[in-house]
Amino acid sequence: MKYYVQRFRFAATGRWAVSLRTYLLIFPFGFLVTTERELIFNNVTLSRAALIALSGELASFLYLFITQYLVLGNRENELQPIWKCFLVWVTTGFVRGLTVSVYANWAFDYDFELVRRVAPATSYTTVVMALAALYFGSIDRRRTELRALQSLGQVLTQEEEGLSKEDSRFRVQAQEVLHEEILPQVQALKRGVEVALPKYSGEESEKELAKLYNQSLQIAHSIKTQLQILQTGYQGPSVRSEEVSIMDYRRALLPQIMSVRLTVVFFSLGAISGQLSRNGLEGVAAGLLGIFPLLLVVIPISQLIKRVHRKKLPLFLFGFASAYAVSYGYNLLQPDLGFDLAHPYAPWYSAAKTIYGLYFASVIASLLVDSGRKRELASEFGTKAKEAVERLEKGNQLIEQSIQVGRYGTLQGKLSGVTLALHLLGSPSVEEISSDRKLELLKNANQMLGDSLAEIESLKV
Repeated sequence: MKYYVQRFRFAATGRWAVSLRTYLLIFPFGFLVTTERELIFNNVTLSRAALIALSGELASFLYLFITQYLVLGNRENELQPIWKCFLVWVTTGFVRGLTVSVYANWAFDYDFELVRRVAPATSYTTVVMALAALYFGSIDRRRTELRALQSLGQVLTQEEEGLSKEDSRFRVQAQEVLHEEILPQVQALKRGVEVALPKYSGEESEKELAKLYNQSLQIAHSIKTQLQILQTGYQGPSVRSEEVSIMDYRRALLPQIMSVRLTVVFFSLGAISGQLSRNGLEGVAAGLLGIFPLLLVVIPISQLIKRVHRKKLPLFLFGFASAYAVSYGYNLLQPDLGFDLAHPYAPWYSAAKTIYGLYFASVIASLLVDSGRKRELASEFGTKAKEAVERLEKGNQLIEQSIQVGRYGTLQGKLSGVTLALHLLGSPSVEEISSDRKLELLKNANQMLGDSLAEIESLKV
């Protein structure tokens, strides 16, 4: 529960807690519902009912315009307390309903009907403004994250390019060190062992010399392997920043998906707000039941649209036409289903409102899905770029370390020490050295050569 509250707070209590643009999007349905209600209250003409409804819309718009600065003026810079947002949403609906009551009484001497006018207006406005803040806030948040991830991707791409150039320079230097300084010593060491092998007899000495020879071969092989790796260059996956286009709100007027979940939400909200004050609970039940035949049409078409990547417009037109036909037919059949409504909607009118809700739900869902998908792509690219940079940094550190060790470290000293030991063992004066001392020299040479081999292996890129 806490997760959903936090999610709502992050999305709905910031920049989009109040937006006159989103209010204009939800204005038509609220205006129609109020007009419908006024038509059945006093049997007035359509023009008079629309005028009364318009008074409430204008008053609530003006009130919202003022309170967004007085109460939520800092919403673009930081998240606002949830209670403040609900205060604005609730009071906007209250002002809307109260203005309708006062204007109907003042202009046409109708009854105030406060309960039947204020309560529906307050509840409807609160819910739709909260939903608008949640959905459009979620879209805006994802778009903001997408821009941030794109900027990060560009920075990582530039860093990778710089590290790649540094990697190439280090590889050239490392090859020079191995070719000119390390490999000649290893070859000289190998020749020294080959010369020393025939001169010694005895199980221990032969064993140590054989071990020394094998290690010299391993070192030579390891250096050649390292040279091959250095010559091939960096083998990690290179990443390049790609600009992901953010869907413009105007382009979203042509939806990319047909939403099922949001259609259920909007259809249920419309059925409750439109039918409760018009036909009571029976009207609400009749309206909510109409969602099931609608879903039988919307679900398969929405799945088909998801699988088609081009020329979706014909499918949308077919989907809207089918939804209209189903809604129209359901309203015709309501009396046969046992619903005896006092003020039933005209089938064509009810079906038109259904299509409006379906279209509006599809537009919002398209924006949500598009922003979420592109954010995931940018996040995946950023992860790959970060991994590539980390691999390059690690590889460069190893190459630089191998250069330092090969040129200035103890590696050359150890190899020179082994070569010198072999030279001493091969000199005429070696006869004056005891067998135990010779064996000790061979063991020490093996130890130094083993250390050298381990050091070379640890520095492989």
